[in-house]
Amino acid sequence: MNAQRILQLNAVTTAISAAAMIIARPILYPLFGLSSPLWLDIATIAFIGYAAALLFVGTRPVVHRLELFAFTIGDGLCFAAGLVVLIAFWSNLTPIARVLIAITTIVVDGFALAQYRAARVAQ
Repeated sequence: MNAQRILQLNAVTTAISAAAMIIARPILYPLFGLSSPLWLDIATIAFIGYAAALLFVGTRPVVHRLELFAFTIGDGLCFAAGLVVLIAFWSNLTPIARVLIAITTIVVDGFALAQYRAARVAQ
């Protein structure tokens, strides 16, 4: 899979996650042990911005190595944040929230690895 397709797939997946968070907003935040949806709203806004950046770069004819490394770092940080949330807030999370975070973390790691591999062969 080429770099453009990886970034486009990442953008679509990220946008779908943001849309799901908007749709499930009233029921989602209690699953994460939150008293309001504020933190999830912030995450949703970040997801929308990240998806837009991924799509912007992913639709260009040439994706440069530095851009791929930047997205690899971004996804790597998201992966690390997911692990920190799982470890630090395990007791506050409902079982479904744990599963949602774990699945998201695994998917994000997959994109980070794919982008890293693409960056190694990019110019």
